[in-house]
Amino acid sequence: MAADPLGRCYQRCQDLPGSDPCRLRLAQRFAYVLPQPHLLDVIRAHSPIVEIGAGTGYWAHLLGRAGADVVAYDQAPPAGARENRYHPGVRAWSKVLEGGAEALARHPDRSLLICWPPAFSALGQVLSFYAGDVVIHVGDRGGRTAWPAGLGERYEPVERHPALALDPMPGTEPELSVWRVRRPAPPGRRRSAPAARDLGSLHEQGIDGARRQGQVEEADEDEAGLHAR
Repeated sequence: MAADPLGRCYQRCQDLPGSDPCRLRLAQRFAYVLPQPHLLDVIRAHSPIVEIGAGTGYWAHLLGRAGADVVAYDQAPPAGARENRYHPGVRAWSKVLEGGAEALARHPDRSLLICWPPAFSALGQVLSFYAGDVVIHVGDRGGRTAWPAGLGERYEPVERHPALALDPMPGTEPELSVWRVRRPAPPGRRRSAPAARDLGSLHEQGIDGARRQGQVEEADEDEAGLHAR
């Protein structure tokens, strides 16, 4: 696995008293979520990838070194024309193209990675521009991060893994989740045969029906006999 300077710095930071400011500086310099090796493996399995809101490109950097094919975008790439307020005054770790969610129209064949999208940002509407099959979301379900509108309606969860955020909201549980597009059942699909217990139930219903039919016929015969008298 590729070397992770953020991981090493994070461990040193944890040994310092009052480590919150230290972790925030690391988040601004690298990324807001620790790219643990097992999380990188999960993402790499869904390569090729397009990342929106890539920030410094640190996750894209590690994924690329691990063998993943990643294209990264951010509306304000480091050292670009616009300052990135979440990563002020830092350099990019990998190539980050300037662009927002609209860039997804060029990459329908790639899995979408959204890592720690800021709450109340336009990234909450990212799925309006995405037509691909797999979404990988790293966040806290609306605390510090935006939740993609329509994610649960269009996609179904297939994996969930706890994640370690450097600037978490207290009481939240950051996680990496993988979602795959929901496929409608093909038209004209044959219904499966009833289970054994269903067949037994049908059999019992048939017997009960036959009994009821016999009772009706007996009642009809009795009534006919009364008229004959």
